[in-house]
Amino acid sequence: MVSDSPARIAAAAPGFVERATASALDDWLTYFEPDVVVLAGVEPARRASSALRRVTGDETFVFDPNGLDPIRGPRQVAGVQLQFAPSLDDLASLERSGTTFVLSGLLSLDVDRATLSTSLDGLVAYREALDPAATGTELVHLSTRLPASYRREWDGLTVVGAGADAGVGDEPLTALDCRADGRVFVHTLERSNLGLQALDGVGDTRARTLRDAGLGSRTAIAAAEPSTLAELDGLGESTVERITASARAVADGEVVRRTDAQLPSGDPVFVDIETDGLSPTITWLIGVLDTAGEEATYRSFVQRDPDDPGGAVREFLSWYDAGGDGRPVVAYNGWRFDFQVLGEHVAEYCPAFEPIWDAMDRFDPYRWAVRDDNAVLPGRTNKLDDVAAALGHESAETGLTGAAVARAYRAWMDDRSPETELDWERFDAYCEDDVRALATIWTALQESGRVVSATSTDPDDETTQGTLSDW
Repeated sequence: MVSDSPARIAAAAPGFVERATASALDDWLTYFEPDVVVLAGVEPARRASSALRRVTGDETFVFDPNGLDPIRGPRQVAGVQLQFAPSLDDLASLERSGTTFVLSGLLSLDVDRATLSTSLDGLVAYREALDPAATGTELVHLSTRLPASYRREWDGLTVVGAGADAGVGDEPLTALDCRADGRVFVHTLERSNLGLQALDGVGDTRARTLRDAGLGSRTAIAAAEPSTLAELDGLGESTVERITASARAVADGEVVRRTDAQLPSGDPVFVDIETDGLSPTITWLIGVLDTAGEEATYRSFVQRDPDDPGGAVREFLSWYDAGGDGRPVVAYNGWRFDFQVLGEHVAEYCPAFEPIWDAMDRFDPYRWAVRDDNAVLPGRTNKLDDVAAALGHESAETGLTGAAVARAYRAWMDDRSPETELDWERFDAYCEDDVRALATIWTALQESGRVVSATSTDPDDETTQGTLSDW
């Protein structure tokens, strides 16, 4: 497992910063909790730079590579060496301590539409300005003029995009986790999940209506009288119920129940699976958190041999058949992935276990809460990580994502060599964190109380509740 914390760099185009409301800026920074904030793109942005310095703390670096007085030189951030290089002169004297991430706006992509070819604009001057002693594999060059999805080797330089268009148009806001081993992980956040628009049923027009009425934060809306909201243009009774329920969930970090629907009885078995992709040919890791007994116990079923794609599934079902006692098996968003994949792989690779699978009591808290409209979940989105974090779950620092896990196993499938073999313990820790996050959500669902209509005191009143932003 990776133990060192990464240096987190949040990127946004100046246009986003200049137009965003105060609550949206606060949400963006609170969500990512960056060590460094960069203004990406090609234009100078004095207004945006000033706005950022007003809302960030003294411990957060603000880097505008096109500004009149940008930060420059080396900085140690969370144990990671960063080098701020707004000009070519700053490249001549890089200071390194292990891997160094060089952050600048000096490299951009030039696309020749006639020849359908690309080149890296500024590369020649960039290389000439570098201290020859500072070149090598321990340098990662981050460009604020390239999108966060960009990564390529150019003439011996590892070039990674820092988020040129982050927050512009439909482009999400981005953050980069720069790790001491040279890896960079990208996180994204849709603009629709900021400020009042994070609430169910609130778009641009309703957000403006609420702000004009003096309700500029989710906390203010959660505390407002429903009758006050119902008096505003365009907000009917059902809309008020949707908005206030989601405001309470997000602002208070709690589950808001909508119905008296019951959860399954018995000690649940929490499950998360890892596969080789979204169209999986193998379920190679099944993580299980068994809640029977005084303390929950984690166990995993791992198949390191891709030539036996049913191995982990057989081991899991054998264990459940021996000690599951018919208890519910719980997977988050399980009906759209985990249960679907497992069912297919049982039928394909180990059909003798189909009776066990068919008799299993399977439950998906995501579908129960969101799709079946039984509860409103907190979090910026309804994704597992966001909901669990809003409920107080602290994620393990594995530096992995589901996509990265799948890519790594596919590489192992293609070439089982020491160079491609997975760090099995680290990947298992990633899976364990997911099932423990699921357990946090389950506990919150169990402890949540019944919430009746915002405009009715009848406990039997049945209303329709929307959801927060989905996947």
